[in-house]
Amino acid sequence: MKAWGIHMKMTLAIFTMTAILLTLFPYPLFISTAEAASIVVDGDPSDWEGLPVISTNSGTASVLKASHDDRNLYLLVEGSGLNTTMGSFWLNTDQNASTGYQAFGWGATGIEWLLENQSLYRYAGNGSSWNWDWSSTLSSSQYVRTASTIEASLPLATLGLAAGSSVNIGYLDNHSNVNRLPAQNQPLPVYTLDEGNPGEEMIEFHPSELNDPLNNPFKGWAPSAKSTHYPQDHRLVYAGITWKELEPTKGNYDFSAIEASNHFDYWQSRGVKVVLRFILDSPSGVPHRDIPDWLYNDMVSLGQSPGKAYQDETGGMGAGNNTGFSPNYSSDYLIARHKLAIEAIAEHYDTADSPIAFVQIGSLGHWAEFHTWPYIGPNGESNYTGAFPPNPISNQYIQHYIDAFADQEDHTQLLIRRSVELAKNNNKGLILGMYNDVFGDQPSFDSEWGWYTGTQNGYWDDIGQQQPNHANFWDTRVSGGEFYGGAYGLNAALTTGSGFNETLRQTELSKPSWLGPNSPASLALGNPLQGNMDTLKKRMGYHFVVNKAAYPQVNTGDTLDVSIVVENKGVQHFPFNWPVEVQLRSGGHIVARQPTSADLRTWRTGLHTATGSISTNALPNGTYELAIAILNPSTNQPGVDFANTERLSDGAYKIGTWTK
Repeated sequence: MKAWGIHMKMTLAIFTMTAILLTLFPYPLFISTAEAASIVVDGDPSDWEGLPVISTNSGTASVLKASHDDRNLYLLVEGSGLNTTMGSFWLNTDQNASTGYQAFGWGATGIEWLLENQSLYRYAGNGSSWNWDWSSTLSSSQYVRTASTIEASLPLATLGLAAGSSVNIGYLDNHSNVNRLPAQNQPLPVYTLDEGNPGEEMIEFHPSELNDPLNNPFKGWAPSAKSTHYPQDHRLVYAGITWKELEPTKGNYDFSAIEASNHFDYWQSRGVKVVLRFILDSPSGVPHRDIPDWLYNDMVSLGQSPGKAYQDETGGMGAGNNTGFSPNYSSDYLIARHKLAIEAIAEHYDTADSPIAFVQIGSLGHWAEFHTWPYIGPNGESNYTGAFPPNPISNQYIQHYIDAFADQEDHTQLLIRRSVELAKNNNKGLILGMYNDVFGDQPSFDSEWGWYTGTQNGYWDDIGQQQPNHANFWDTRVSGGEFYGGAYGLNAALTTGSGFNETLRQTELSKPSWLGPNSPASLALGNPLQGNMDTLKKRMGYHFVVNKAAYPQVNTGDTLDVSIVVENKGVQHFPFNWPVEVQLRSGGHIVARQPTSADLRTWRTGLHTATGSISTNALPNGTYELAIAILNPSTNQPGVDFANTERLSDGAYKIGTWTK
């Protein structure tokens, strides 16, 4: 009780002193801690004792504090009768009150980040619109709320903060104008992160942004690999290969023929990767089979039904694309041979420099799109265009991919079109990406039966099976797809007005990295849709902009500590863990280099900080260029462009000049 009394007296004293300061100086209160505190987010504020208060009020929320270490920003609210279900922290991280959201009640605020309960959001509006991008959900070790204490821990890298940065902080309890910190009409206090060594002068370098779409890996357009003549830049191509092409004779996998017809050597020489789909049934205008003849004959000789030839006269599959052969997916022989074929694909492309970046789990249904619709013919006949297999059968085909490609995630990733249980729960612990083959069409996107609705909420599929959701899969995996409806759908989806607005809406919601093979890659440069194409391409996938680099002006030791703030202005993260390094250069040559702390797979939309310490003790005195580069592991050369000027000849980017 005595300790509690002393604590209360200290709090009241600090409260009184802060109130006096705010009365005398109605400006943001700048406070910097001299030493990072050891804070544990557990609901017990005792480890905050001795740390300065940055705001007080007389409502239920009475005290606001902030602290940090080299990884996290810590926030504390103390009070009495705090709402235990609703409260929000508001953060201005760029020190510009004219940008970001203008939160009511504190004057000009310029909020970039909102922590509402355990969900962190990045502002994506125009200052007045309520438009936020979800960033992450805090765990129980990052966020605790009681009626007397609220503690939160936010990664500095996510917020784009580093040593020397400042952040304005406010708190609102249960949307109350009274129960807020600071009080209504007061400016938000400023908390400043230590610079490290007292008195150390820092250099900040702010590269100019390049407002152009970039031709970067793993994003943008993915046209058919069959042609090599596309006016628009692209770094992906699509190769749909049939089983008949892959295995023309039993046990003979003809990769040479497949790679020749899809120009693999040509694409690989230009740094273009392949999106691969394995197809058993590709409808066209003439009778044919896409499974090998030997497989068909073996099934017949084993007394198993090989499948069904069909000719759709309902118009269900579209004019001209209505004839083909739907194999008997329930055949145990077909399943066994399919397993061997998928294993052969995985083994052949299991290389560090694999030409394949993404494999679409296909195999099942027309065009390997997981349907054999229409199921009912014009006279009421069932299985009109072939029977689609139920979950116990279809799961076996999906599992073949998971088992074969589980060890190749560093260079090849799997995507699936339909949300199924195996997409998120399987024996290999893989989370699958997803692709939408009718991107741009609103009813197919988020109507009751739409692709997006199904991924987020679950759905009943075409044959009456209940499938689970695969919500927010894009947090850890890639989203892809292609435009719907051929040239007609492509034109509608890119034309200014309701069509392009719908395309942008679907982009924000489903976060695609690439679209193809139906894509605008074949349109002429400067065509009437070019502006919208460029806008979409910039937003798709990742789009990295270096905002700031900070480093000491004077070398005080054997290392140069560098902090770089990068903003991802795209909707998706980079899919692979390519290294990010900082470099010192002299005369165009790298004289020192060091990997940073960055993991590009975690760089979702928003600000991120990469840090590195370059050894400088062996360098002679002189002036050096400082650079950043994202390296392609297969070449150890810069492989990703930033949306900045100051690009060097090898693809690295200058982020300052330093003198030893």
